[in-house]
Amino acid sequence: MAKKAAPRGATPLVVKQPKQWNVTMPVIAWQWLLLPCLLAGLLAGMRWGYHSWPITNVDVKGRLSVWNAEDIVGKIVWVKNESFFSLDLQSVYEQLAGLPLIMQVTVRKRWPNTLELTLYEDVPMAIWNGDQLLSANGRLSEIPAHLDASNLARINGDRNYAEAAVRHFRRIQQSLVHLNVGINRLTVSAVGAVDVELSNGWQVRFGRQYFEERVQRLELLIAQLPMTAVASVDLRYGKGAAIGWRPVQEMG
Repeated sequence: MAKKAAPRGATPLVVKQPKQWNVTMPVIAWQWLLLPCLLAGLLAGMRWGYHSWPITNVDVKGRLSVWNAEDIVGKIVWVKNESFFSLDLQSVYEQLAGLPLIMQVTVRKRWPNTLELTLYEDVPMAIWNGDQLLSANGRLSEIPAHLDASNLARINGDRNYAEAAVRHFRRIQQSLVHLNVGINRLTVSAVGAVDVELSNGWQVRFGRQYFEERVQRLELLIAQLPMTAVASVDLRYGKGAAIGWRPVQEMG
């Protein structure tokens, strides 16, 4: 059997198709990549703002007599150039509230660079035991270095009697003011007995009982007796008083 002859001519070229690779690319949320940058910028901006906007003005108002605005600002000079945002108002409040005679303090900020202070001052009434200031509200404090205390009365006594001393002082002053007589010194003993040195030179003993009645009796005696003739008055007697008279040479 005859073999089949091989076909003659060019051999057809077989072209292989390239393989198809299916690659799935992840979807990138670009906003998440930018978020750290945004946060870093925000924090940097906050830090800059926190330390910027310095306090350059301090406004002081209220009711002041012993202290003045310059004194108050001088006590908190450290607030100048502190950041408006970081300034600790509590520290300012505590420092000012601790000053002698200052009984009420309000502290606030006003944008963009001002610290506002409102202060109310108590009234100085007397020097307590020679080294403290007694206010009209019965508060004891240091004596401000700039206070002229030469015209203040002197009160001596135990600290426990400070409020009672204020009441007695006020009552005596109130009853004698129309007679142009005041108090130079008031002493409260360990048992609460009251002795007073008046501006007319009288030494007055009130004791520790019937204070109101004895104040009224003293008022009558000052109105009736010659002031220059009397040295002392002891009101610790029923409805009367023991009068100590000055020597004649002293009266003259």
